[in-house]
Amino acid sequence: MSSERATSRRRFLVTGGAVAGMTALSGCGDGSYNGSSLTTTEETGSSTGESPKQGSALARVDEVPVGGALITEGPENEQIALAQPSEGEFTAHSAVCTHMGCTVRADGDQLRCPCHNSVFESSSGEVVSGPARTALPGIAVHVEGERIVTGEG
Repeated sequence: MSSERATSRRRFLVTGGAVAGMTALSGCGDGSYNGSSLTTTEETGSSTGESPKQGSALARVDEVPVGGALITEGPENEQIALAQPSEGEFTAHSAVCTHMGCTVRADGDQLRCPCHNSVFESSSGEVVSGPARTALPGIAVHVEGERIVTGEG
């Protein structure tokens, strides 16, 4: 094989690998490839920052385990993590991982991202371990009768 042909083949393999790698990365979560860098939701803040509609019921009180959490759907199809750190105390956070936008899963007193293994504290939304570096945004909730409802009580 001539050295010119070997160089062209090597350049194709290296370039093709780089393009394939960036394509794979850009297909992961909400990241997008703009030709020079990968942008993630952490950098862009893709969360709308808006709270769900006020007064929308999210779950029954007995559905959220004491010391644990429940992932539920909000009134506008947003994913919400409800936690009950102690009997009768409820907190809520977005269930969308701040790293790449995957939906976290409830795992005891933690929320775990199945995509890249970020872990959050279910009661506070704080990052326990990354790659996420930003806490899950909080959502105001209160109890009305036997229901956990969005908004200030």
